[in-house]
Amino acid sequence: MRWTFILFLIFTQFVSLDPAYSQSPTDFPKYYDEATWAPKLDSLREAVGQNVTYKNKKGIELATLIALSHYPLLQQRKIQIIIKDQRGAPVEASFSVWNFIKSRKGKIYKIIIQEGSFMERLSLNRQVSALGHEMAHFIQYDHKGYVGTLTTLLGWVISKKARSKFEKGADKIAIDHDLGNQLLDFAFYTSDDEIKAYMNKKRSGN
Repeated sequence: MRWTFILFLIFTQFVSLDPAYSQSPTDFPKYYDEATWAPKLDSLREAVGQNVTYKNKKGIELATLIALSHYPLLQQRKIQIIIKDQRGAPVEASFSVWNFIKSRKGKIYKIIIQEGSFMERLSLNRQVSALGHEMAHFIQYDHKGYVGTLTTLLGWVISKKARSKFEKGADKIAIDHDLGNQLLDFAFYTSDDEIKAYMNKKRSGN
């Protein structure tokens, strides 16, 4: 998350980890490989790609649509994937500054990828994991009120603990949407042991 967008968070909305935003169990694969999934790109475009636009695709489209297939709620949102020369994080979730006055379906969410970063060189499965984490932030952005937004903003800026909690919360949302196996392959914020423990907790229904 870049500093230029932190102020915008005051005007947008977050969502707490509400089970209502989890996806029902589905037979998603444990691993996404290029050879199997590249031939399915056209069908993915038709199924989930209607509201996704790109600036400089550079091969990220397949991973984007696979990650999005895990998030039925987001398939009705407008999503922009932007690869550009920028300083900052290799990949980050962002949004239109006007989201705070738009209906949920009118909101525009963005994933900005640093051109030439490792994101473009990751395996397909790891790209899906990274993009799935960023899309989980869209879920967070979607539903928390002004007070919660301000509290989260302040915590993110001044507290590493609050920042870690926010980022690990996104990983939990991704796991809720059947991306746990992908996170085990590639995750920034949550350890493998933590991911496995949360996956086991979900399986046991606790």
